Amino acid sequence: MTTHLAIAYSKIPTPNTVIEYITQSDNPLLSEYKGKQGTFLSNAILDEFVKAELLHDEYTLTQDTKRKLLSLSSGERKKAFFEYVLQDKPEFLVVVNPFDALDVANVAELKKRITILSETIPIVQFFSRKNDILPFVQFVLKLNEDTFSLQPITDFLDVEGRKPDFQFKNPIPQPISKPNRSYPAILVDLKKVNVSYNDKPILKDIDWTIKKGEFWELKGANGTGKSTLLTMMIGDNPKAYGQEVYLFGKKRGSGETVWDIKRNMGYFTPSMMHLFNGQHSALNMIISGLKDSIGLYQKPTDLEVDLGKKWLKLIGLDTLKNENYYYLSETNKRLILICRAMIKHPPLIILDEPTVGLDDTGALVFINLVQKIAKESKTSILYVSHKTEAALKPKHVYLLEKTKNGSIGKIVQP
Repeated sequence: MTTHLAIAYSKIPTPNTVIEYITQSDNPLLSEYKGKQGTFLSNAILDEFVKAELLHDEYTLTQDTKRKLLSLSSGERKKAFFEYVLQDKPEFLVVVNPFDALDVANVAELKKRITILSETIPIVQFFSRKNDILPFVQFVLKLNEDTFSLQPITDFLDVEGRKPDFQFKNPIPQPISKPNRSYPAILVDLKKVNVSYNDKPILKDIDWTIKKGEFWELKGANGTGKSTLLTMMIGDNPKAYGQEVYLFGKKRGSGETVWDIKRNMGYFTPSMMHLFNGQHSALNMIISGLKDSIGLYQKPTDLEVDLGKKWLKLIGLDTLKNENYYYLSETNKRLILICRAMIKHPPLIILDEPTVGLDDTGALVFINLVQKIAKESKTSILYVSHKTEAALKPKHVYLLEKTKNGSIGKIVQP
C-alpha cells in the first residue's frame, strides 16, 4: 500500500530537511521513498517562474499560449504549474500548501487531481491548516526535538483538533500625535469604474464607497479582478487615471503622488514578506512604521520607543523586543507587521490574503487582532481572502462576480 504523508509546515526546519529524511529512512513505511527523487509543487517555485518571465521573457509554463503568468488568475497559474510538474513523471510529489489563494472551486478541482495522482505515486503534503489535509493521507510526520516520527492521521487530528481561545487584554495603543490633516468621511469612492487588459474586460461599472471606521471584506472567485481593484486603491494601477476614482477626498490623477496615497494607509500581503529581511529588531520593525521605512535607520525618540513597546506588549511579544525580526516565527512576524501598519492609526488598512501560510493557531491569533483593531480604533479595514475564517466578523462584504463583460460588484450580507 502506498504511504502518503502530511507534515505541519510551520513546525519543521525546511521542506528539504524532511525530504532528505524520508528518502534515506530505513522505516519500512517509507520504503517507497528511499533513494528516489521528488518533484515540488510549491508557491515559492511558482514565484520563480513568474520572476523569470518578468526578467527574461521565459514563458516556461505558458509556452504554448505565451500568456503572461501575471495575467492569469491564481487558479490558472496553479493548473499550468501542475501540468508542467507532471511532465517529468515524478517518483513522488511534494505539495506545499497547494490550496493557498485558491477559491472553493479551484481547491476542489486541484484536490481531485492530486487524489487521482495519489493512486499511482506517493504524495508528501506540507500543510498549514488542518482542513487542507488531503483525504488520502494516512500518516503525519512529526518532529520531536531532533527526531522524526510517524503518527496515524486519526490520532493527530484527535489531539490537534482543539482550538485555543486567544485574547488581547491590553487596549490598542493610541498614536503619539493627531494626524496633520483631517480626512473626509468617504475614504475610497469608486464610480462606474471599468478596467480592460488587451481588450479583455476585467471590471465592469464598479460602484463602491468605503467610509471612515468601516470594516469590509472583499470576496470573489479567482480571476474576478480583486487584485486589479486593490491596485487601483493603493495607487499602483494607471487604469485609475481618467476615471471616477477618489482616494481620501482627491480624484486620482489630480496631482497627488503614489506616496501621498500610501502614506494614508497600511497595506499587508504575505508576498511582501521578502522585503523585511534585514537585521532589524522586533521593536525597531514596529517603530519603523512611524517613518514609512523598511527597518529603522535613525534613532527613535523616547516616546516612539515607548509606543513600540506598548504594541509589542499588546501582542504578547514584549520579551522579544531585541530579537532579530528575520528569525521570528511566521505568526509573530505578521503580528509585528500589522502593528507596524497600525502604529500611526492610518485612516485605512488593507489586508490581502493575510493568513496564507499560517497554521490554525496563528491564523486565529491574527484574526483576533484584526477584530480588536476594528473594535477599538477608527481605522477602516479592508480584508481580502478566499479562505473563510470563522472568527472574522466584517460589517460589510463587497462581492465580485464574473460576467462576459467583466466582473460586476455588489454588497451582500456578511
